[in-house]
Amino acid sequence: MKKIPLAVLLPLLILNCTHKKENTQQAKKENPNLKMSIPLEYLADYPAIKDSSKFITNLRQAFDLHIHKSPLQQESEKITTFRKVKINGSDQDYYFIEYDWKTGPTAGYPWKNQILLTSDGKLVKTLFAQRYEFIKIFPKQNPFLLATLVTGHGNGGHEIYKITADSLVNIYDGNVKTYDTNEDSKVYEPHELQLKIKDYNNDGFNDIAFTGKLVLIQRRTPDGFWYDNIIIDGRQIKYSINNPYKKIPVEYIFLYDQKTERFKAKGNYREKYK
Repeated sequence: MKKIPLAVLLPLLILNCTHKKENTQQAKKENPNLKMSIPLEYLADYPAIKDSSKFITNLRQAFDLHIHKSPLQQESEKITTFRKVKINGSDQDYYFIEYDWKTGPTAGYPWKNQILLTSDGKLVKTLFAQRYEFIKIFPKQNPFLLATLVTGHGNGGHEIYKITADSLVNIYDGNVKTYDTNEDSKVYEPHELQLKIKDYNNDGFNDIAFTGKLVLIQRRTPDGFWYDNIIIDGRQIKYSINNPYKKIPVEYIFLYDQKTERFKAKGNYREKYK
């Protein structure tokens, strides 16, 4: 048998170990959701849904959707969206489905799911957004998926998604509330702050901002105590949505970081009220 010189054998061993390491890392990156799928027969009639009841039942079973079951839910549930989309980060077609069952406990709000599937019916991600929108931030690229996430008490914010390695990934580092209907001491006007797309730092890449007004329906004492009525010149004044104490313009800017490909806050945005 012909001996292989050590100088030749060693690089081969290193290369083999490197390939095994890369394969292991790649396996860890795989989206576990892609093991869950819906039978293609339910997608074959796209864009039509011949039997919505069977479609919903199969959807819930295939992706283990937990919903509030009641007679009212069964009467109201429906598929509100069934479409093919492209999302930033990939040129592949995806199925986007929204299933709305209309009612349930406050803890389960907003009582709807958005489901993203590959073209062969495998699950990419399930969302629980009150509202979604496909937004074009960069002119020559596919749109991002904007999701508005809201609790049953009216507090919420946003997430912005793109496709990365077969996964739907949020690339928005939001650190501030951008949705507020909860009438504690303040709300927003509009309740969901408006999204603005603009190159704020002039680096050639669009950034985003959430803009609107902070409506104070209470005042705060210097030591931090909130109150909603006061007596001025013998007259009682009560603050409310219809009679707010003050409206403050807000603009929360998030700059696009080319290295991380994420939108990062320009400032700290700690809310201060005086």
